[in-house]
Amino acid sequence: MKNSLRFKITFWIIFFLFWYLMGIRINSPTIFPYPHKVLLKTISLLSDTEFLYNLGITAIRSLVGLFLAFFIGFILGNIKNEKFYVGIRNIIDIFQSNPLIIWITLALLWFGFGSKTVIFTTFIMLFPNLYLSVYYALKNIPTEYIELFKIYPISKKNYITKFLIPYIKPFILPVLANSTISSFKISAMAEFFATNNGIGFLLSYAKTFLNTEYIYAISIYLFIISKFLEYIFRKMNILKEDLKL
Repeated sequence: MKNSLRFKITFWIIFFLFWYLMGIRINSPTIFPYPHKVLLKTISLLSDTEFLYNLGITAIRSLVGLFLAFFIGFILGNIKNEKFYVGIRNIIDIFQSNPLIIWITLALLWFGFGSKTVIFTTFIMLFPNLYLSVYYALKNIPTEYIELFKIYPISKKNYITKFLIPYIKPFILPVLANSTISSFKISAMAEFFATNNGIGFLLSYAKTFLNTEYIYAISIYLFIISKFLEYIFRKMNILKEDLKL
């Protein structure tokens, strides 16, 4: 534990030192601002109501996209039909074979500028893994359990609450946790091209006016949110801990 903490502290000291030296070498705040200025900008955003408002908008969009992906994935994952699965699998292959920017472009054509495009893009990117995790978790229920419930039948409610949910949780929760972390990043990227609010829009606006410190500051917040969610999910034993040095 001490070695791991020491390594992290050493890494960040070297990282910021390298950043500062690169800032001196490049000598252009527009391209490579100094780390202390970026940190001051990052701190100042905590009291920036516009930033907090747009952060909330991105969070809502990402959660809506995540909910739709999980809800529809869970419903479809319960359909135990091989032909239906093959059809969904082919659709998933289409989803996963195209980069994110393709879906953002198509969503702009279909839904126009706004939240629908962001939510749709988030859904498209998260649905495949959520659906497959549910489908395979249910498919791989041991036949011994199925035969046992035929011999000793229980109510549908008890089957779902006392067996099915506890059984599939270890398969689904890690995927759901990773999807939650990814949803914020996906929504922010979609907002960059498709909305006039949200974190992605702020990045686009800052890029237009070459406000590099603002871009770096928002990037730090995206990093912090991602690592904070990882920390929470690890404390809940949903995601595995990093290897200790």
